Amino acid sequence: MTIERDLAAALPGAGATAAPADDENPRLSGLRSIHVPERVALVGASTRNLELVENVQRGAVAAHGIHPHRSEVAGLPCVDSFAQLPAVPDLAVLAVGPAHVASAMRDALALGVRSFVVPGLGVEAGPDGPQAVGDLRQLAAEAGAAVLGANCMGIASPTAPSAWLGTIRPMFVPGPVAVVSQSGSIADAFLALGPRLGFTGVVSCGAELNRDAADWIAYFAEDPVTTVIGVFLETVRRPAAFRQALQRAAEAGKPVVCLKVGRSEQARRAALAHTGAVVGSHAAFGAVLRAHAVLQVDDLPEMIELLGVLAAPRRPRGTAIGAVTESGAEAALLGDLAERHGLHFPPLPERTRASLHEAIPLLPLSNPLDPWAVAEPVAAFTTAITALADADAYDVLLAQVDMSRYRGSTEQRWCTAVVHALAEAGARTGLFTAVSTVHTADAPDELAAFATASGVSLLKGVDTALAAISRASRWQPMSGAPEAAQPAVPPGELSAFLVGRPPGALAEFDSAMPLERAGLRFAGRLRATSADEAVAAAEQLGYPVVVKTDGPAHKAREGGVVLGLNAADAVRDAAARLGGRVLVAEQVPAGLEAYCGMVRDTTWGPTYAFGRGGTDVESYAPITLLGPLTRPAVAAAVHEAGLDAWTQPLTAALLAVQAVALSSPRVLEIDVNPIICAPDGTAHAVDALVVLGP
Repeated sequence: MTIERDLAAALPGAGATAAPADDENPRLSGLRSIHVPERVALVGASTRNLELVENVQRGAVAAHGIHPHRSEVAGLPCVDSFAQLPAVPDLAVLAVGPAHVASAMRDALALGVRSFVVPGLGVEAGPDGPQAVGDLRQLAAEAGAAVLGANCMGIASPTAPSAWLGTIRPMFVPGPVAVVSQSGSIADAFLALGPRLGFTGVVSCGAELNRDAADWIAYFAEDPVTTVIGVFLETVRRPAAFRQALQRAAEAGKPVVCLKVGRSEQARRAALAHTGAVVGSHAAFGAVLRAHAVLQVDDLPEMIELLGVLAAPRRPRGTAIGAVTESGAEAALLGDLAERHGLHFPPLPERTRASLHEAIPLLPLSNPLDPWAVAEPVAAFTTAITALADADAYDVLLAQVDMSRYRGSTEQRWCTAVVHALAEAGARTGLFTAVSTVHTADAPDELAAFATASGVSLLKGVDTALAAISRASRWQPMSGAPEAAQPAVPPGELSAFLVGRPPGALAEFDSAMPLERAGLRFAGRLRATSADEAVAAAEQLGYPVVVKTDGPAHKAREGGVVLGLNAADAVRDAAARLGGRVLVAEQVPAGLEAYCGMVRDTTWGPTYAFGRGGTDVESYAPITLLGPLTRPAVAAAVHEAGLDAWTQPLTAALLAVQAVALSSPRVLEIDVNPIICAPDGTAHAVDALVVLGP
């Protein structure tokens, strides 16, 4: 019989781990001059790009066009060359084709310009475009210049000259929101929102020649006016710099709302580990966002409403809502949807009930309040909102009224009164105030502008609005980069166990050894190479026992596990039937099952998964985490999974997985499934798998 090896002997110390590679940093130089330039030079000013010509003159101290044959274009004075400019511009906009763009940059660099916007050189440039982009990249790198683009819409600011290809309307108003988008059309959609969101800037990154989304996120994290950042991504070009930018925003107390496209995985490999089957690249990216307190959304309307809540000068400070509606049905809708998002409507305090009954005798005294048709609407809604604000019982004041520019004048009158009452109440009490509506149409421009200026969020869609309020109320800033929990065993000691082992999946016994050494508690187990050895192992462990093949994965699914063996003959028969080397293990009483694991993502590194386990693990979305794991982060994941009774052993399990993952880059996947959670708060793993790379 092969008894369990002495782990200390099997896993001797093997030196220190390698120092981490230098991280890439966000590049901020030159971005301020792109965002808020005072002096702008536009190469390629013409009647074919009149919007761009107009936009670069907005608020400029000086703006000039560079044009060899024109002295003026749409009010923009033009000179023949950069050398003829009266002063060095902060920003040069190169709106010319591939044949001339490199020479234009050379001339600007010679004058001392170090910030550029290149809106063109997309598919319209034809086969010469890529070469031109390469030339610009080299010139910029040699001069240390910053370039926004190529192939982008540019950048729009409500208060500064804007190198923006499209129309900037007067209702694109100042405010605290910054948007960074790799899609020009998505960026342009934000400029067309009207006044219900105010912006510090909207950036269309395009092809990201030498400044990418990470750089702009880090820039707005340091911008004193920006308080919330929206990000639309198609790809992440520099993962380390991206993570660092998100960390800067979190440490600055600025929420980041992220929408990433291209998340579907059309084909998943047949993974040996359950964790590998449920954690794909999208889940890994979600773990990156979770690690830096980023709020991930799935659609643009969801993103817009969440930005609208977070941009308010007074954010939701809890989940208790005091609300007014214009119908009983909409009150019921509010209640149904609020419960889904963890929001609630506490009853009216007695003194509030008394004051409302005196003021509006026919008003039903429930929260949400429905003042419609029981008194004159303007007075009724104003009185109800004031009473809720003075109740000192709510975190949010919400009006569920049908806000639309297409309603009649009578309805517009009391809708306006609702917004004004919310503005007054919010300013007086410091409460977050908002209007949610069933309509998708915009409110009248004048009312929307007043709401934005007064800190009242106008939100579209009842469910989307409540989801945004709920998520914003729970968002917490971060301070400092997380420090990994110290492993119970130095990684070098664990890595020695892997020396000389071939690529592929380790057998269960060998997979469990480094995890157990790192602090994960397993059911007792012994190896046996014959039926007689299996019986001896069972006698040593004590009945009941389990006999299973000593293979790497999916043994239960393939009939390689025999449970509930209580006698020597049963153990002998099971071992003989399975054949070859087997494991004999303690039979852990049935209980709630959990699992944890790791997949080494090619972009983000070790990505950890945790959740309820057993054979149904692939049916449920995992909770994914990106390292370094900390005890508080793991404990929060255990709580999210509803497994608080086993916080200590499950935290130890996931931290053990991290220790083994960090012991060697050869560890590609780890799966511990299931972990049996007993009623007394203990937990034992009963299966494990480690997959090695070359």
